[in-house]
Amino acid sequence: MDINDITNTLYKQYFKVFSDTEEIPVKIILTDNLAKSHYELRPDRKEELIAQNIEAYNIQNGRMVTPRSNDEPTYILLNTKMIKKYTEDGSMTWVGTLAHELTHAIDYIQFANREGLNSLDIIEGTSNFYMFQLWSEYHARKRGYYFLRLFFENQNMLDAREIQVEYILQTEWPFHMKNHFREYHENTNGNNQMYITMQLLGRYSVWCDLFPDDFNKEAFARDYAQTPWMVHLFTFLRAHETLDDIYGNFNKLKSVFEENWTIT
Repeated sequence: MDINDITNTLYKQYFKVFSDTEEIPVKIILTDNLAKSHYELRPDRKEELIAQNIEAYNIQNGRMVTPRSNDEPTYILLNTKMIKKYTEDGSMTWVGTLAHELTHAIDYIQFANREGLNSLDIIEGTSNFYMFQLWSEYHARKRGYYFLRLFFENQNMLDAREIQVEYILQTEWPFHMKNHFREYHENTNGNNQMYITMQLLGRYSVWCDLFPDDFNKEAFARDYAQTPWMVHLFTFLRAHETLDDIYGNFNKLKSVFEENWTIT
């Protein structure tokens, strides 16, 4: 089975795993140059993309590219260099990337429909929808990471439950806590700080669903006892896991963020 067949199979599997999600039209493109492919798909936004330093995105695993209108499919770019790297090292991270970007596409389309927007570009182009974008990052990380773990489970590549929990408690979670702390404090850009924080919380939320006795709001609160805004943010997100939950509550999410950041 070649890589295109694999990605198409994973696409179909996504909607079986998340069976309450309506399938959307998506075109998956494999490329070794994310920036170039993005330019080619959206030449009308080339100057804007250059201003955003999109060339730096070539080190990323993948990207969602919004279509010109809601009548066109949403594009998901997957970096072939990263597919090769993660396949060779056995981490298969790109499988989670596909689910991550597909979740973004679904979130954006569903949100645009609720808002009556005729283009997904509007969501990216205004600060009015910034809280939605951050929530979608949490949602995409959660679904992407869950999908990757399920992929390993289906391949019989996961250890026994007790061993998984022990590894996460002793190795994986401490690593991600330290990594978040380092990235947060090395970065003076509040937007980037919020972005990496939502990714961390999305990952932890998966463990809460899979191993609730060991990972839950109380355990998280103990780990972040000295950082109450993190506890408040995670508690809020756990109560607003779907677009139905969060829609109409973005101002509340903003208030939680404002415990730590100034948002204009």
